[in-house]
Amino acid sequence: MDTITLNPKNFKLIAGDFISEDSFADKIYEESGSFCDNAQWMSFKCGELTIDVNYEISVSGSIFEDSGDYWTPPSCDVDVDDVDVTISSVSINEDDVELSDDLKKIFLKVVNNNL
Repeated sequence: MDTITLNPKNFKLIAGDFISEDSFADKIYEESGSFCDNAQWMSFKCGELTIDVNYEISVSGSIFEDSGDYWTPPSCDVDVDDVDVTISSVSINEDDVELSDDLKKIFLKVVNNNL
């Protein structure tokens, strides 16, 4: 069995299909308060290695709407209340990795830092 040493500080995001933090408020508004997506992924380069992380995301928030009146224009504010990311699988150079709790925490931090 080969041992691979990874330094999450050296991960460079190279591709992905994911909802970024900038889009959370719009999605919360569109979905009336919360949304889930279980098909999110990010790919990273770390030296010669390619790391693919698949995860599920659940986001909820609060919507504050004011219809306004004659003097005040309508307004809408959306606050993000909770973001929950669950790592479902990781592969390194297309080989699946068995995920311990410590590895899940590491990859969870990497994903959160790149949202």
